[in-house]
Amino acid sequence: MKRFFPICLLFVFFLCACNISFGGGGDDEFASAGDLEFGNGWNLGNTLDACSYGDKANKGLSTETSWKMPTTTEAMIKAVAARGFKTIRIPVSWHNHITDSSYTIDSAWLERVKTVVDWSLNAGMKVIINIHHDNLSEAQMSTTYGFCVPENNAGLKNQSLAYIKSIWKQVASYFKDYDENLIFEVLNEPRAVGKSYEWSGSGSQISNANKIIREYEKAALDEIRSAGGKNDVRFVMVPPYAASPSMTEGWSLPSDSAVGKLIVSVHAYTPYTFCMDKATVNTFGSSQQSDINWLFNSLGKDFTNRGIPVIIGEASASDKNNLAERKKWFAYYCAKGRSAGIPIVLWDNMVTVSTGGNINSGECHGYFNRNSLGWFFPTLIDEMVK
Repeated sequence: MKRFFPICLLFVFFLCACNISFGGGGDDEFASAGDLEFGNGWNLGNTLDACSYGDKANKGLSTETSWKMPTTTEAMIKAVAARGFKTIRIPVSWHNHITDSSYTIDSAWLERVKTVVDWSLNAGMKVIINIHHDNLSEAQMSTTYGFCVPENNAGLKNQSLAYIKSIWKQVASYFKDYDENLIFEVLNEPRAVGKSYEWSGSGSQISNANKIIREYEKAALDEIRSAGGKNDVRFVMVPPYAASPSMTEGWSLPSDSAVGKLIVSVHAYTPYTFCMDKATVNTFGSSQQSDINWLFNSLGKDFTNRGIPVIIGEASASDKNNLAERKKWFAYYCAKGRSAGIPIVLWDNMVTVSTGGNINSGECHGYFNRNSLGWFFPTLIDEMVK
């Protein structure tokens, strides 16, 4: 997740030719056998994606707790599944776990990712893994492994392509025998880090960046498809610039050897002023409803109405000591998702105002207490799984 992106994050799948369907929580019936069924989901945020920058040393397994999260346990995963969540997104940063200049991933890190994936699959959930915080600025490319979206630098673009291709070749090969319940998301919010248009730019700026992002995504997809096993028909998620539903100039789905296996990945904290901004807007009313209506209408017009499935992989409204208003947001947002056949994957960094989070940071997205295996705001979760 990125902190200052002005659009909300959801997780959408549309029932179309690629046999993806939405299954809700509770006693809802699912689609017929053979369909890929998704329900509302939860993010293991600030955990396997936790990272640092500035050197190329392999940091080992300790990064999992470096952002103050407890070590993930099978009990945590089972508790999330038992609460009614049908999907789990496991963000993964790889750049702190590279052992050489050929971008070889530390085998212990791959094994740790596999452990959490296996727990999640065994709990009956669909699982998404990705490349998360490996998107660097152009300047960082000399000091840190990863990729960037350069303005005009063929050398950095080629270096980025090599990194992305190597990571996905290794990850896809490692998980090649896993079935379609494991989904790959090739990039997370790809963007021109450090540029003035990192989160919002002109049409030409976004279009130029999206052309590079398309090249990255095609390269990643080709590595996945050629890695053997079940990868030739695996579902793969691909995002436009910054995973924004409003910054798609110059972007389109890459060509794919598999038919109907690509999913657009978008993020949307909507409305931004209520969900992410400082605690100046902490009430939910008609204006906020209009923003959410715009989001779903846009996703329908651009994607799902055209038979293109979409996943909005993160959604949350930051805690501003406004529980009643947040419940209104959850109720409205989840109802819109349900009526549109759109599952929502909740972003969770385990930070609330009561646990020491800054009310003005927009980063109080804590829901599941991983220490006690309880929920900070049960009534909000009820709106997602009921």
